[in-house]
Amino acid sequence: MTPKTWGALRLSGFAVLVAAAVAGAAQMPARIPIGAVGAVGGPGSVGPPSIAPGSVVAAPVSETVLDCPGPETEGISGLEPVTGEAVTVFAATAPVVALTGVATVSGPGSLTAQSHPSGAALATSSTRGSVISGALSGSSTAAVTGLGGLAAGVAALQTGLRRDGDERGLQAVTCQTPRSDVWLLAGGGAATRRERLVVSNSGANALSVDVQVLGASGPVPSISGSRVAVPPHGRVGVLVDALAPGEPSPAVHVTASGGLITALLEDSWIDGATGRGRDNVGPADGPATEQTIPAAFLTGAGTLRIAVPGSDEAVVQARLIGTAGALALPSDGVVRIPGGTVRDIDLAAVPPGAYAVQVRSDRPVVASVLVQRRPTPEGPSDLGWAAASPVIPELAGTPVPPGTTATLLVVGVGEVWSATVYAVSATGEVTTLDATADADTAWVSAVPAGAVSVWVRPTAGAVRAGLVAEASDAGGPLVTVFGLEPITLSTSERPVREVRR
Repeated sequence: MTPKTWGALRLSGFAVLVAAAVAGAAQMPARIPIGAVGAVGGPGSVGPPSIAPGSVVAAPVSETVLDCPGPETEGISGLEPVTGEAVTVFAATAPVVALTGVATVSGPGSLTAQSHPSGAALATSSTRGSVISGALSGSSTAAVTGLGGLAAGVAALQTGLRRDGDERGLQAVTCQTPRSDVWLLAGGGAATRRERLVVSNSGANALSVDVQVLGASGPVPSISGSRVAVPPHGRVGVLVDALAPGEPSPAVHVTASGGLITALLEDSWIDGATGRGRDNVGPADGPATEQTIPAAFLTGAGTLRIAVPGSDEAVVQARLIGTAGALALPSDGVVRIPGGTVRDIDLAAVPPGAYAVQVRSDRPVVASVLVQRRPTPEGPSDLGWAAASPVIPELAGTPVPPGTTATLLVVGVGEVWSATVYAVSATGEVTTLDATADADTAWVSAVPAGAVSVWVRPTAGAVRAGLVAEASDAGGPLVTVFGLEPITLSTSERPVREVRR
């Protein structure tokens, strides 16, 4: 049997398993809202259903907390921070129309952004659909909290911008729900390329994290220690080159002990005397046999990065999904990647356009895409990293970086899909767009000018979404790309039953 035939058989078996899993998921029971809540956009309240003893039901969220890791160039031993850039946190709540029919906590609510470790308030709002913002400086983090009537439908984004010098670039990364395990894929091995890892701890207790780097040849032995302590309500910055010097294809795995973390990885690249740009990447969707990156806005140079966390070799198939359907990669559409290693696939020959990148494998993988904006080979440029994103079960959204032109891509894999897109202006006006397409097809639209936030609510199929934001600049184009993170609208509860004697 030839290697090609064996790879095809392994992928065929993988497809059968995926189909079975999807069929099983389709038979899962729907969520049941409980009483004492209101239906946003609808009259009255939802009455309590009959609840079986010991059953678990879904209740609307009463608190949502997202953490933003903070300025990526601050607090790294031996490195001077980048001066002259503005790092800002933007937080938004979804408009009423995006939550129509969703059970939410009744009454007033609040959306706040707070800086840590100082605890200083950055901004607050009690109006649904509004966007708040606050500047971050030094080794600070930000906590975004939605409470009560504003707990449902919260999204936040950390942005950075510098228009001059070697460190010029536009950066954005979504603020995250804390977790214990993070994969971050970005960076390169050039002598003048730096990867800064920032790990934050929003908890009240100190914790430790283990940092492992996978590379093109396998796990990279750390030369300076891989365990790092993170203080309570604080953060720590690590230069990845200190852990894996010169690694051309780093994939960073961070695991926490004793608490939950948020993290980002910044890629800053200077090619000789020419700035090639900067961007932040957030956590990739956890290791899985199918990954989709919904923000590959390609106009030339680009790279698909795939890491295999396990010890077994993976047979990996990658393809593009555009508005005309699925498209094979010009080369390396099917590759074999040894376990514990990372493979970069060149996308420079892909026709310019907006795509999602789908990766399928017989072993769990993680993935991200690098896009570049290079008007001329000699002049300054910028870059953006987008990680694989999870399916959006109910709602996803993001503030739109101000002063940029944004484009949204929505994609569905495996079946006909549809979604409703809501763009909110600074005055609260909502523009509604219907996104629908065949299976394995993308829908692309410019975000309306003046929109301060954009939201995606799936109505059929398995939907993901990504966004590119671009800023014009005399020194060359500035770009950032990222996927929209799912927003949790309900939480599991076990109702308390009165015991009568």
